[in-house]
Amino acid sequence: MSSLDDLTASAIAAFDAANEALNDGEVEQVSSETVQKLLTAGAKLYCRKLTEEDDYFPPFRPEDMVTATEAVVAIAEMMRAADLNTFDLAMWMSRPHSD
Repeated sequence: MSSLDDLTASAIAAFDAANEALNDGEVEQVSSETVQKLLTAGAKLYCRKLTEEDDYFPPFRPEDMVTATEAVVAIAEMMRAADLNTFDLAMWMSRPHSD
């Protein structure tokens, strides 16, 4: 099995485990560092796929509902961590992307 196959299998396992923790109300069992690692890898991979492959795809699958609150809380904290403000965001939002 290649390392990319391992990555896919690990992503599926992590996704399933995270959903199980969310559904079972056991989020406190997931360490903050684990969440940071998943967000960091996901954000970096997503950015690289969009910018280097020029192949737009939405960040979330249609069957994996993310609420507006969940999205905005994550976005706001990511912006804070990257020292971005809403002006910076407006500039990035105006850039075209392929559909």
